[in-house]
Amino acid sequence: MPNGGSDCCGTCWFNEAKDGQAGFQKIAAGRIHRCLIRNFKIENAFWTYCANHPHHNRERIETPVGPVYVAGSYPYARTVLHDSVDTEEVRRSLLGLLEKIAETPAEEYPSPTTFDEEVIKQLMSFREERATEQLRRIAAFDPNSSSADDKPFGRDRVLTVALAIEALATIENDEALDKIEKAIALGLPPLDPASYIESEDTFAPIRYHAVLGLKHCTSAKAKALLERAMSDPHSEIRAFAGEILGRAADV
Repeated sequence: MPNGGSDCCGTCWFNEAKDGQAGFQKIAAGRIHRCLIRNFKIENAFWTYCANHPHHNRERIETPVGPVYVAGSYPYARTVLHDSVDTEEVRRSLLGLLEKIAETPAEEYPSPTTFDEEVIKQLMSFREERATEQLRRIAAFDPNSSSADDKPFGRDRVLTVALAIEALATIENDEALDKIEKAIALGLPPLDPASYIESEDTFAPIRYHAVLGLKHCTSAKAKALLERAMSDPHSEIRAFAGEILGRAADV
């Protein structure tokens, strides 16, 4: 299995060389690896990824969801190779997929490229105003909602909620401050700082993405929320809050 994850183009049914099959079937020598839904030649099929892979997309949705990623050497971080196609047809399809996101997540292969989150990230990238109503619905999910515990790839909604909040701020700016204000307080106040462990802070991703969303807000209230985040027990959240405040001061 590729060390970057088996959810790669080399095992995807949308790879022309796979003849519609998913998995590790042998591919005849000389076959060209080409993505049928994004129309590009795949140079390194076992190190190239997107959310349309069958590990994430069991319904075989052909709308390009999110960008195409490639992974390098250890720790195999994924970086964008090709941005998502931006057409009205793609936007409408993504909006329809956004409406289908349920509070209880489905089981999904664990990787950095999960389907629901890529839908949200892509609409955030597009700054698609038609997404705001559904993003508010998703931002109100219980972050602890999870798939069945007895399944091998159970997950929760922490990152989904976090990205919905950041997307709202990216699209609506200061109009999203009601959601951000609640988000940056989630899980606080912390326990005794001496016993605080960052890796065990369940809601840190939500506070983190809420702070990232404040990059797009300019009101006095937004500044006050950043100043509050400067006291967050998590070092990365404090650092980003300080960085954003510093940029605002330089303007």
